[in-house]
Amino acid sequence: MKHLKWAVALGGLLVLGQPAVQAEEKIYHTHSSEMVEELTREPMKYRSFAPPKKRAIKVVQRIDEKVEETTIMVDEKADIPKLKVKIEFDVNSSALKPASFALLREVGTALNADGVKHRIIMINGHTDSDGSDAHNLRLSFERAESVKGYLMSAYGISRDRLQVRGYGEMMPLRPNDSRGNKQINRRVEFEIAE
Repeated sequence: MKHLKWAVALGGLLVLGQPAVQAEEKIYHTHSSEMVEELTREPMKYRSFAPPKKRAIKVVQRIDEKVEETTIMVDEKADIPKLKVKIEFDVNSSALKPASFALLREVGTALNADGVKHRIIMINGHTDSDGSDAHNLRLSFERAESVKGYLMSAYGISRDRLQVRGYGEMMPLRPNDSRGNKQINRRVEFEIAE
C-alpha cells in the first residue's frame, strides 16, 4: 500500500510535468550563492570494486604560456564540484554577448567569496557538434579565454588563479540532435583546479 501511494504521488508529479521543468532549470548555475555552495562542497566518493572508467579526451590548453593541443584522461563519473554556466557568444565567435554580463557578475562575486577567493579555478569551454573537431577545440578554448579576460578586468581576479581549457564538443550534456540540446551543450564550466 505504501508503494502504491508513492507511485500515485510520483505519477501525479509526472502528469503535471514538474520534474522535467525543474530539471531543465537546474542545468546551469545562475546565482553567486549557489555557485559558492557548489565550489566549496565536499565531493562525494563513490565506492566500486572496479577501477574508474577514464577516457582520453583531446583538449586545448595553455602550458607554459604556449597554447597547445594535448590529451587528458577524464573520469566522467567522478563527482567534482563544477559550475555549469550559460555564457552566451555570437555564432562561431568568442565575443561575449552583453546578455552574459549579469551572469558573469554572479560568477565574479562567487570567485571572490570566502572559501573560494584563494583557490585556483579551471575555466572549461564547451561547444556543440557543429563544425570540425579541430575548429570546436580552438573555439571552446577562445571562449573560455574571453571569460577569463573579462573576470580579470571586471572583478580583479588574478591571472594566476584562472586556468583555461577547451574541450570542444567532446563532453556534451545532451545529444547534439536538436537546436535546444546544442544550445545546452554550448557552455562554460568552472571547477577547482587543485
